[in-house]
Amino acid sequence: MDYQKKLQEKYFKGETSLAEEKELRELMAKNTLPEAEQEMFRFFENEATVPEDLEQSLFAGLEKHQHSAGRTRRLPWYSIASTAAVIVILLTVYLDFRHERKTKMENNFFVMEHALFQVSQSLQPEEQKEMMVLWVDDDVEIIIN
Repeated sequence: MDYQKKLQEKYFKGETSLAEEKELRELMAKNTLPEAEQEMFRFFENEATVPEDLEQSLFAGLEKHQHSAGRTRRLPWYSIASTAAVIVILLTVYLDFRHERKTKMENNFFVMEHALFQVSQSLQPEEQKEMMVLWVDDDVEIIIN
């Protein structure tokens, strides 16, 4: 019995050889091991067996995964294309707004320039026709000769 306990301790530490593990299985078959150890060895033996339909279930799972992977690859392309379309639309709207704002500012500048020219024509004395006043402020006067 002492040898049997030492053999079990070696097994639990993971230090047994294949021959010693075979001997432990034989002791289990003879029912000389305590009940708890016999149940543990039966559990490990049951877990060590490979199910008969393992190969079929693996291939079925792989085929199912391949079919589902084909469908999921299309989804990112649609999302990328729709994102790109949204970006193009937003960029177009922004550039159009910017262009309209620039055109409006240019028109306002032209109107202001024309008004200033008319004002300078009316304010300019007769003897100084060659001078043109563009802007008059409290501190600044813009005069073109």
